[in-house]
Amino acid sequence: MGWRIFYSYSHADGELVKKLVTVLGPLRKQNRITEWNDRMIEPGADWDKGIHDELSKASLVLFLLGPEFLDSDYIFGVEVEAAFERMKRGEAKVIPILMRPCLWDQSPFSALQIIPRDCKAVTSWSSLDEALRDVGSEISKIVVGEPPTPKVQAGQAPDAAAFDRSLGLVRDQVRSCARIYERTRQRMDPSDARTARMGQIVASMRNLATASYPLLSELTESPSPGERLAAVAILQVFASEGQLPFLVDQIRREKPFVCYHALEALRFAVNSLEPNSYGALGKAIEEAKAVLQKNQVPPATDRGRKLAEAEKELQANIVAITAPTRPSID
Repeated sequence: MGWRIFYSYSHADGELVKKLVTVLGPLRKQNRITEWNDRMIEPGADWDKGIHDELSKASLVLFLLGPEFLDSDYIFGVEVEAAFERMKRGEAKVIPILMRPCLWDQSPFSALQIIPRDCKAVTSWSSLDEALRDVGSEISKIVVGEPPTPKVQAGQAPDAAAFDRSLGLVRDQVRSCARIYERTRQRMDPSDARTARMGQIVASMRNLATASYPLLSELTESPSPGERLAAVAILQVFASEGQLPFLVDQIRREKPFVCYHALEALRFAVNSLEPNSYGALGKAIEEAKAVLQKNQVPPATDRGRKLAEAEKELQANIVAITAPTRPSID
């Protein structure tokens, strides 16, 4: 099958990636490697899902180090953590490649053997071609053997082991998104840009909702605000009467951004749960209304409007199921 290579890099180093891909051409022609990088994502495709899918299948992850790479929250929060977990399980090899001078020795990559082996950045060589040839030679030595394969624990059925590995990877991805959210909230000053960035993170969490649904109870009980936000994102896709108190609690205890998304999940529940849940929904809406009034949130805000929409839609649903039906006319 050959080795599946995943290139993890900053777009600031895009031209260097192209040159490295060219240098590895002979390995590709010998069917010793197949390669993937995010430039291969089709227009209109879900780029976050594409990255996660390819990373979960890679047998060799190449981290192309440079200043922008080490400064990227997304790369560290998603790609690096997922790759390191797969490396620990023996499912993939991780190779850091020093492309440009940077503080790599102050990063998690300082514990790994870096190439070029003399720790001289590729762009610092007198000949870029010679530097990339040296990198290509090291990769060639790695892919001469068989790629790693996922291990099945003793006494565990293959399907169960595959599910556990898959759920573990999903958990890693959710936690990475949660950490990115928390760093964004802490490091960026309140602004439209921060709100937009946090909105993108919630969208990524929602994209993981189907896969992360088995983690819902774990996430709702987490002390991490980011992981609780991930639970809210799941509830924007899968309504649950049993989680209505959790949503009210998020409206009560969290900041406006999380409050808004919890209200969005509450509104989704209004139009998704069965009529026998309308009593619990009405109670949750009244509790949420009391919280907003206590916190002096004006009805004209986005949170006030979202709650009003949920209440109005619940009343419309109740009217719809209680209205008398007309007798049919033969």
